[in-house]
Amino acid sequence: MATFSHRNGYNHMDLRLEYASATLKGRIFSRFYKEEFTIYSPLDYENYTTGIEDMMIEMGLSYEFPRDGVVKSRNANSLKKYILETPSWLIIFDFIERYLSHIPPSKAEDMSAEFNRILEDEVSAYRILDNLVVPITNHSELATIKEAKDTPYDSVNKHISKALSLYADRQNPDYENSIKESISAVESMCCIITGMSGKNATLGNTIKKLKDSGVHIHSAMESAFSSLYGYTSDENGIRHGGIDFADAPAEDAKYMLVSCSAFVNYLIEKWSKVNRA
Repeated sequence: MATFSHRNGYNHMDLRLEYASATLKGRIFSRFYKEEFTIYSPLDYENYTTGIEDMMIEMGLSYEFPRDGVVKSRNANSLKKYILETPSWLIIFDFIERYLSHIPPSKAEDMSAEFNRILEDEVSAYRILDNLVVPITNHSELATIKEAKDTPYDSVNKHISKALSLYADRQNPDYENSIKESISAVESMCCIITGMSGKNATLGNTIKKLKDSGVHIHSAMESAFSSLYGYTSDENGIRHGGIDFADAPAEDAKYMLVSCSAFVNYLIEKWSKVNRA
């Protein structure tokens, strides 16, 4: 069931570098805790080995040999306090890398998948690859999207904002409609430049008319964006609800959001030069 905050639009999140929410930290730790601390069984003292001991010692935390459930809980609470109460956003990602490096490869692969699921759910700008936390976007891409959300043209801003909102909705991402909104932002900008409107004012038609308004773009670029329009508008395309796009992946939506934002910014710059001439 959708929560109050979700129904009323208060949990919208943008992709943010150098950031980890309290919820993200809590979910990562809870999954780790479930894996490593919830079950206690008598230990084979002679053969006992664990990566958790080495990891906590490297982190400068107190660690006691888990001779019973009480001591094991003290270890868990020490680690929990450090991860959840340290304000730095770096802590949780350092912890993930340390933890994955201290457990067997097969387990690290499984836990990476679990952590990545949480990172995706929480719309984090980071993912785990080969036991390392890496950004899935960069400051340049985020700046491009931000610029396209704050143009002088309200219709363009609304499409980009909607595309971002649909992409970054933590509980119910809608990648198909995010792609629609991204391409619609470009279509809207082309309509503004050409003055076209009505059912024939599609991106495929308006982009060909840009030169009539003094905006000249390279033929290869024109062809590229005409092809992107075809991607969303052919008989199996997203705008027609084609079955081939029933499950558009996140990477497609991200690519379209960044690419269309960049093209909108490019068109505005080109058109501003025409208007200043």
